[in-house]
Amino acid sequence: MPRGLRNNNPLNIRKSTDKWLGLSPTQRDSAFFQFVNLTYGYRAAGKLLQNYQRLHKLYNLNGLIARWAPAKENNTKAYVARVARELSTQAGRMIDGETHLDLINDKVLLRKLIIAMHIVENGLRPTASQLESLDKALTML
Repeated sequence: MPRGLRNNNPLNIRKSTDKWLGLSPTQRDSAFFQFVNLTYGYRAAGKLLQNYQRLHKLYNLNGLIARWAPAKENNTKAYVARVARELSTQAGRMIDGETHLDLINDKVLLRKLIIAMHIVENGLRPTASQLESLDKALTML
């Protein structure tokens, strides 16, 4: 099982001083947060992506992914390309690194982006039960 799923942190949010709702009382992973269940991991990911827009004015995949998966640790260009390809398929329209995205007001798009990032982060598509957790998380935003 991929690390993100073992940690109930499917988008692999790195540890920080943030006090996320639903954090596991024991944080045994040295680099990434652990949540009590997937719903809280997806919720944190959604909040964080929305905050990238609210606080940092990042409205396209190039900016969002560069902050999420910086080039010093990741192949950010490949990450953007993979998410754009997956997101385009799900959205039924062409989305590239420069496409303006509104993750604050469009939760359908936010859901699709989280699914695309889940695929990149974990190497597999979310299962039906994982999608249920994601849908529950989105109602908490």
